[in-house]
Amino acid sequence: MRIDKVMQAVRDTGLDALLVLTPANTYYVSGFRAITYSRPVMVVLGKEPALIIPELEFTHAQDRSQIPRIRTYSDMALGGLAGKSTFQLAADLCVDTLRESGLRGRRIGYEPTGITVDGYEYLSAAWGAPLVPVKDTIERLRMVKEAAELHLVRAGAELAELGMSIEVEASTAGTSEIEIMALGNAAMLVEAARRHPDLNVTAGSRPVSGDKTVLPHSIPSGKRLAAGDVVIHGTGCVTNGYYSEDERTIFVGAPTAEQRRVFDVMLRAQLAAIGAIRPGRPCKDVDHAARAVIEEAGYGAAFIHRTGHGMGIDVHEPPFFAASDDTIIAPGMVMSVEPGIYLPGLGGFRHSDTIFVTEDGCEVVTKYPKTLPEVIVA
Repeated sequence: MRIDKVMQAVRDTGLDALLVLTPANTYYVSGFRAITYSRPVMVVLGKEPALIIPELEFTHAQDRSQIPRIRTYSDMALGGLAGKSTFQLAADLCVDTLRESGLRGRRIGYEPTGITVDGYEYLSAAWGAPLVPVKDTIERLRMVKEAAELHLVRAGAELAELGMSIEVEASTAGTSEIEIMALGNAAMLVEAARRHPDLNVTAGSRPVSGDKTVLPHSIPSGKRLAAGDVVIHGTGCVTNGYYSEDERTIFVGAPTAEQRRVFDVMLRAQLAAIGAIRPGRPCKDVDHAARAVIEEAGYGAAFIHRTGHGMGIDVHEPPFFAASDDTIIAPGMVMSVEPGIYLPGLGGFRHSDTIFVTEDGCEVVTKYPKTLPEVIVA
């Protein structure tokens, strides 16, 4: 079971218990996915793991949690019980759980990225001793996906394929970005209801056009597409909390000679990166493969981000296809491959695919066409 694997990882760090505080990790460990808001969810990984949740989530957690011990707090009193915040109420339950397990004087870890300075001061004071900051223990486990996790990512990627086809077809001059976004999202959600009625699915489409494409992260608006525009489409679905990603650069009408040249460089860089993915190699080798193509073509300064990132419960999670990432590629990793070139006045050029690392390379899960003749919309 996953909880056994997680508990072994905690013991391997030399800890007697770990307080799991980040939402993605509490979901991974417990199987209970809460809407993240002002009432925190925490997990105590000790002699007997416990899920700490707000009282109003109890029925939900009973149905979903893989941790049978569920403890609840209530903030029904104005300002919280005894004037405490919801975080303090949850922290008190964590401390009670540790004490009841006889862990006084033992090494207790916590996730520093999931807590504020004030929160740590309260928690350590309530426990009566310093806690050990522990990073990446659960994140390292999350890097390699189980079969059920791969199934969820694949389901989202297949829905993204549908959304992409609908959006590309709708990308004609005079149509607004948000109209295209609405069509793509609606198509993905309707199909999700048909294919996967038992999954929780949200759709995330983000078509941007023209000068907005030189911004690697941009937001669709009422801007209308014009003849000659470069358009970057991004589609994906979150299925039971797991992300997928599918991006394509298309053209509204015939691209210029320079746009053709840059598009070709981008595509060759992406294919080089995909070809470099092999178990046993460091992630940075994949970034180097893409970057070498772009730099040789003279566009190195316009490639302003890493080649790809891990995906799962977070849309961006370790490892990364980046020049500084020495993580060894392993089967079961889920990654994006998305080298990009951004030239003001000309446009942004980026394809992104979701890939699964296999025993001898990788599987490209998003298969929407990507060559130039296939991405020109008349």
